[in-house]
Amino acid sequence: MVSSSSSSSKCSYTVGLVCLSAVGFLLSLYTSYVELRAEQDRNYRAMCDISERISCTKVFTSSYGRGFGIMGKVFGPASPLNVPNGFYGIFFYFVVAGLSFSDNVRVARLNSYLILLANGLSLYLAYLLYFVLEDLCLVCVSTYAINLISLILALQKIQLLVREEQVMRAMASTSTGKYD
Repeated sequence: MVSSSSSSSKCSYTVGLVCLSAVGFLLSLYTSYVELRAEQDRNYRAMCDISERISCTKVFTSSYGRGFGIMGKVFGPASPLNVPNGFYGIFFYFVVAGLSFSDNVRVARLNSYLILLANGLSLYLAYLLYFVLEDLCLVCVSTYAINLISLILALQKIQLLVREEQVMRAMASTSTGKYD
């Protein structure tokens, strides 16, 4: 028997992860739009361009704005993997949202590994943002925060699912008279 508070918590973690993924998805769409628009029109000024040192367009159009600054160097600038970082975000947040609906422990762990990888990329991109590009990108920092909060929620969901699984196993062994 699963407690209603356990089901409610699982639902809260799922809703939280899906909502954060939706916001991340929208930010990634915006990122991609700004980069593609700025490539077509050098005079384009995005809403997130506040000053010379607070400019998302400067970041998105830098060499690190495509393929994380890695794919072009490894596979060449014309590689299909050397796309705007926002494209990766669109795909990532869509996958995370989809996986978040599962209450399977293995799927939840996979989701948390993906989110952990995104947090690693966030640290790498934050380093580039601050120390290399010497800029502040509000959209970028927002995605870093979304990734961090998503990781916390994903880990809490796993903890709840594991605890629930242990209780179910204990109840099953009690009802059959077997003890682990």
